[in-house]
Amino acid sequence: MAIAGKPPITDYIKAFAHFGGLNKVFHTRAFGRHALINDGVNVYQVSRFDDLLSDYRKYFKSDYYAIYIMFPAELWDSFLDRKVQLNSDDLIIELYKGWKTYWKGQVIDLEKQAASLTKFNEMTSQFQKNGRLLEAAEVDAPVMMPVIALTVKRQYNKSLEFLTDCAILMIERYRDQIGDGQLFVKVGPEGYPKEHTYYIYTVNEDF
Repeated sequence: MAIAGKPPITDYIKAFAHFGGLNKVFHTRAFGRHALINDGVNVYQVSRFDDLLSDYRKYFKSDYYAIYIMFPAELWDSFLDRKVQLNSDDLIIELYKGWKTYWKGQVIDLEKQAASLTKFNEMTSQFQKNGRLLEAAEVDAPVMMPVIALTVKRQYNKSLEFLTDCAILMIERYRDQIGDGQLFVKVGPEGYPKEHTYYIYTVNEDF
């Protein structure tokens, strides 16, 4: 089934051919908004900038665990350092709002939620003592990292601006965290986001 706004898969194949050589034989299939290509050696995912945005939008709507595993913790540190200007007291207030947002998206489990609040308080207490939020979040990283991410997102008036900044920072600074980290290349005109730019990276996916 075609996905609205997505170019035909032949465009993804052409982008890969530009990278991998027109004479190579490879097999292709759609993968959500992306394409997977197997050249007999590796499996590659081919994506446009908007495809990445679509994935990130989905994570923040319904898949908080994906926020934890798909984004490096340092990304949120970059946001807090470069994009978000809050003193420590205001940041803790915003973190609590992020924590509440996280639990609104979970199946109700009062025991787990109470335990999570205890860990949240441990995190904020440690943060107040040493000023190192990411280190403090290790008390319960699978929950606290999405909480921090949601806190950062709350500081933006427009969700699209936040998601765009996520994609740009990932591509600029954390491309080794996209896919399996073995290869990441850009095919297309300089400057982005550009609708005709494609990103090709190796992934651990069955084909």
